[in-house]
Amino acid sequence: MIAALRYEWVRVTTVRSTRLLLGFVLVLSTLLAWLFANQQPAFDDQGNEVGLSPVDWWGAFGGPLPLTAVLASVVAAQAIGQEYRFGLIRLTLTAFPDRVQILVAKLVVVVGAGAALTLVSFLGSALGVTLRGHPLPPADSPTPDGTFLLRGTVFVVLWALSSFALAGVTRQTGIGIAVPIVSGLVVEQLLTALLADRVGWLVRNLPWSSAGRWGEDVRTAGRGALFGQDVSVGWAAVGVFAVWVVAFLAVEVVAFLRRDA
Repeated sequence: MIAALRYEWVRVTTVRSTRLLLGFVLVLSTLLAWLFANQQPAFDDQGNEVGLSPVDWWGAFGGPLPLTAVLASVVAAQAIGQEYRFGLIRLTLTAFPDRVQILVAKLVVVVGAGAALTLVSFLGSALGVTLRGHPLPPADSPTPDGTFLLRGTVFVVLWALSSFALAGVTRQTGIGIAVPIVSGLVVEQLLTALLADRVGWLVRNLPWSSAGRWGEDVRTAGRGALFGQDVSVGWAAVGVFAVWVVAFLAVEVVAFLRRDA
């Protein structure tokens, strides 16, 4: 197992695109957090300007994470999709005939890469809000619960795992990257607009649109999705997404263990 982990880790860390993505995430997170932390004029009921609006510090800090998740999906999808594309999976399975072992190693590396990219994103966000002049959250800034950073990390890692599973099932890197983006931004939004009044329970539990609500921290008055008690909207949304990701991974596990290389 250690040899398989070392093999996968060396493979993912020596690819030039991984190093470029780390730098890209740092730069983009810094820029986006700097932009998001910009204060806008505030007006009273008569339309008179009364100063500047409060800084949504945590919104600016976590704002770059959706883009980070997309970039993490590139690393995750390549971890298996590229091997099928270039036929390298045969060499991998020749060196490590135990498919369970190599699959677990790949999953561990994907989780590690997703967590590392999240930490780099947080570092860039901290730099961005600091450059804007807000190194710490202002007193009048809305404050999320204490699990905000953990929730963001879980969100990115789950997104990466969903891309890994899709790339593995289809043996196509591009599908693993594109399907979550297209589904979350287009398909699921259309379904929500068309079906929200008729099957609201369904549209509330779609995978990638649920994932996009990871940062919400409004306490619900009733039952949260998949939970029977009052919960944070963010964690409930992450829980819905996690169930979908487990299902995607289950299909990928079966496919990887049973199909020919």
